[in-house]
Amino acid sequence: MSDKLKGLLDKLAVIERDISEEKGELTFFGLLKRWSPTESWNLVVSSTWSDRDEHPNAIKYIVDKYYAVCDDSERVLIARVAIVDTDDEELEDLLEAYDVEHGMVKIRKDRYFDEEFERGYIFTCKIRNTAASPPAREHAADQPG
Repeated sequence: MSDKLKGLLDKLAVIERDISEEKGELTFFGLLKRWSPTESWNLVVSSTWSDRDEHPNAIKYIVDKYYAVCDDSERVLIARVAIVDTDDEELEDLLEAYDVEHGMVKIRKDRYFDEEFERGYIFTCKIRNTAASPPAREHAADQPG
């Protein structure tokens, strides 16, 4: 593993925890390397909050998080941020295969989300129920809902 990749993984571990604390628990957060001669990685995220947000808003939030702490040499490793809906069938396969939260598990080649991946690192892969999402903002009794 290159020093550049190790640095990125260390920073993503911190970012994953920060995002969980700020936005709510993640169902999946992983860095997956596409089959490519270059270091081309997808940062794949799934959560109930990203299901509710527009995907471009969730992507911007995540990109802003890693741009704040990663240098240019680390940023260029991430070719794409992909938001996967929590009800995605291929995500269910990953959720059945792995159970990790705020850790880091290395995975070998496989096909997920209509792409072949050479390898990857999963920081969180956890089945969530609706109770795991942050509570909806409540209105006062005399205020319209």
